[in-house]
Formats: sequence, structure tokens, C-alpha cells
Amino acid sequence: MGTNATRSALWLCLGAGFITLLDQSVFVLAVPAMSASLHADSGSVQWILASYSLAFGVALVPAGRLGDIVGRRTLFIAGIAVFGASSLLGGLATDSSWVIVARLLQGLGAGTLNPQVLGLLQDIYTGHDRAKALGAYAAAGGSAAVCGPLIGGLVLSLGDPAIGWRILFLANVPLVLILVPLAFALLPRTARTRGGNTSIDILGALLLGSVVVASLIPTIYGAGAVAVICLAVGAAALLAFTGWEILYHRRGKTPLLSAALATSKGYALGTVVALCQFGVGAGMAAVTSFYFLSGTGMAPLAAAAILAPQAAGMLLASSFSWRFLARYKRAGIVFALLASLATLVAKDVFVQRFDSATAALAVAVVGLLQGIATGLVVAPNQTLTLGHAPLGAAGVAAGFYQLSQRFAAALCSAAAAGMFLQAHGAVTGGAAKEAFHQGILLCCILLGVAVVAGILDWLREARPTKAATTKAARPENGSAAVVPSIEESTTTATEPLAPGRDSGSTTAGGTSRADVTKPVDA
Repeated sequence: MGTNATRSALWLCLGAGFITLLDQSVFVLAVPAMSASLHADSGSVQWILASYSLAFGVALVPAGRLGDIVGRRTLFIAGIAVFGASSLLGGLATDSSWVIVARLLQGLGAGTLNPQVLGLLQDIYTGHDRAKALGAYAAAGGSAAVCGPLIGGLVLSLGDPAIGWRILFLANVPLVLILVPLAFALLPRTARTRGGNTSIDILGALLLGSVVVASLIPTIYGAGAVAVICLAVGAAALLAFTGWEILYHRRGKTPLLSAALATSKGYALGTVVALCQFGVGAGMAAVTSFYFLSGTGMAPLAAAAILAPQAAGMLLASSFSWRFLARYKRAGIVFALLASLATLVAKDVFVQRFDSATAALAVAVVGLLQGIATGLVVAPNQTLTLGHAPLGAAGVAAGFYQLSQRFAAALCSAAAAGMFLQAHGAVTGGAAKEAFHQGILLCCILLGVAVVAGILDWLREARPTKAATTKAARPENGSAAVVPSIEESTTTATEPLAPGRDSGSTTAGGTSRADVTKPVDA
């Protein structure tokens, strides 16, 4: 695919993306051993779980804008360097506070890197080759989800768990030392944005980060004065963020959240589906890991084997999800969500009624089915949701869509672990089963909200509208809208066309940019 130079750049991008996405899944199993080694309290454990996704999400959109201004190659190298340095810090940490700081910095590095990876693939490839490259990136993410628990479980099982979690940190360092020189040598120098609007909404990013952190703290420390204060601060920051974004937009600059998106019902409902569904995935991974590791005393590798089928099922279903979308559209997503909800109930029944060995096997089998259902939701929902973005706001919509997913992952993993740790202390026997039940209940509520949002969007699409009578109203077969990269999310409205790229250039899958940004709401 392409020349030797472009293939080398592709493999470099896939390698960098893989290790940052792998890092998110590999530490789920390591947290119990890490907390025991460092004598971490339940609040620290929740921060360790949530901090990576939190920082990853907050960095995504600002890093994409900064990459446009200073060049994607520069931000790629900076992101992977920060990721490697913070991995070294985490591996040498002597208390839980340093681990939390390391995970936050790792998340910032990964959140800086990944928009550049997607942007570079958009720059290097066009047409069918671009579709293949972006498909390879998606496969790398799926492979990381499958390999993460297995690698973590293997490292923790083969040696002393108190050392194993440090190895998982330090293993990133030699990889980064290889990737940084290769990045200097292999990555092209992409053109910077010249003229026009090159602003970065720094204040907006800070305010949004304040909202996320203030929302997260009550789930970690529970009800009380701290929670009330944090919620008040979060509400004030949210109001300030909203006001600032409106003002920033009126100045003719590109805000983190375009004001035009507020009128897009399809985008809002689809984002709710994504937020809830992504939160369920993170929350279930945390609860399942804690139950089988701490509640039943299962070995880390065995616990990893329970988590792996779900990731494999998602990877499998994602490969044909586009055909599923073309045939069933939003209705198919709703039924896939209902199927996922049924698998959660089944998992709870198996854990509550059977011994740990039988429950582990049953949860793994049901997890495969849940993964398949999830794979039929993630990419189709993303395509339909971003297809509803108003004209000129498709790129901003993509960035905020991914930010909502990272926020959900941080919030739900912390909340699920908090239920398991704080409510029951020594999680053994019946207490562990009750904690698992509470985690399942949380995830069922979230999926219920996702189902309601999906049904509302389904009904909205079914209503006859004036726009539906025009050819430009909606992509045919539910597949014309293609997910833009994070780079496009920050440059759609402002970036000058590069030489050789006209206004009808195609995105992944051969769709024109005009089609991607076409408004489709009633």
C-alpha cells in the first residue's frame, strides 16, 4: 500500500498508536497488585483507574489544533516522548501519588499522539489506500484491547505481582526509545496551517477539564461536603465553559464545542449513546477484574482469559459492522444495545447463582456475545452521529464525540471500582457478589439510557420531514458519512486546501468531504 516511505510511516504510526491504546487495557489487571504493593487506599485506586482516560480525553482536541499549527510530526514526537518519560516515572514510583501523576502524564502524551497518528494517515494516503490505512489503525486498537489483558495477566502471573506492575510501566521505555528516532527519520514534515484561523481554545480546554475533574471527585470520595463543593465548582465551570465557547465562536474562532452542534438532535442523541456505551465497557472491565482477582482469588492470567473473549468479539463484529449499518441503520443499533443489556443481566445471574469456576466460564462465553453486540454499536453509531453534524462542524463534532467517550471511561471506571472497594472493604464471598451486582446495575442503567436515546433518534429519523425529500438530506444506505480524523475535527472549517487536494477530495471509504459535513437533522 503506497511507496516504501509511506508504508514505513504507516507501520510507525500503527506501532505508536498500538502501545498507547494497549497501555489503557493492560493496567486493568495490574491495579490490585499495584494497590497492595503501594498500600493505596480506595480513592487512590480509583484515581489510578480513571486518570489515564481522563487526561487522554482532555488532550485530544487541543492537541489536534496544535498539530495543525506546529506540525503533526513535531506533536507526534512530543507526545510519544512524554508517554515514555512518564512510563519511567510510573515504573520507579514509591507511592500511589506518583503512580497517579505518571498515569495522568501518560494520558496527556497518548492524547497528544493519537490525533497526530490519524492526521498523518490522512495526509499520507488518499482514496482507497486511506480507507485501508484507517482500517489498519482501527484493527490496531482492537488488537490492543485483545492483547492488553492477556499480556498483563501473563506478566503478573509469571513473577512477583509486586514487580510485575512495574514491568508493565517500564516495558514502554525501550519501545519509545526506538520509536522517537524512527519518527525523526520516517515521518514527513506536514504543512502547517497558514493564514486564516489558527487559534487554540486554551481557556475552553481548561474549563472543560475542570468540569471533568469536578465531576469525577464525588465518585471517588463519596457523598459529603467535598462532593457538594466539587459539584458546585463543576456546575460553575460548565456555565463558564458554555459562555466562553459562545463568545469564542462569535469572535470567528474555532471553539472546542461548536455552538451549531447544540441544534443537531441526531448528534446529541448519538453522543449520549456513545458516552453510555463506552462507560459500560470501562465500568464492566473494572468490576469484572476486581471481582475475579480480589473476590475469588483468581490468578491474573485466568482473569485475563475471562476479559479477552469480549474484546475478541468486538474486534470480530467491527469487521462487518458497516454491512450491518447499511442494512439496519439506527434500528439495528438499538437492538444491539438491547442484546448487550441482556448479556449484562446474564452475567449477574451466573455470578450470583454459580460457584466461581463455573461463573468464570459463563462470564467469558457471555462476554463474547457482549463483545459482538458492542462491535455492532460502536462504529455504526459513530458514523451516523457524525453524519448529523451541521455544515462546517463535522470535524469539531468528531473531537467532542471522542472526548465524551474518554470522560465516560474515566467516570465509570472510578464509580464502578468505588462501589466495589468502598462499600464492602474486604471483598470476599457474598460481599464480592453484591459488589459485582451493584456494578452490573450501574451498567444496566447506563445501557438503558443509551437504548432510550437510540429509540428517540430512530423515531426522529422515521418522521417524514421536508429535508427528507431532497437528495442532500441524508447519506444513502446509512454509510455515506465517514468518521473524520481528529485532525479534520480541528481544521474542517479553517484549514486551507493542500496542493493537489480540491474541495471534492475523499475521506476514508471514498466519501467526499462535502458529504461528510452535510447536515441531516430535521
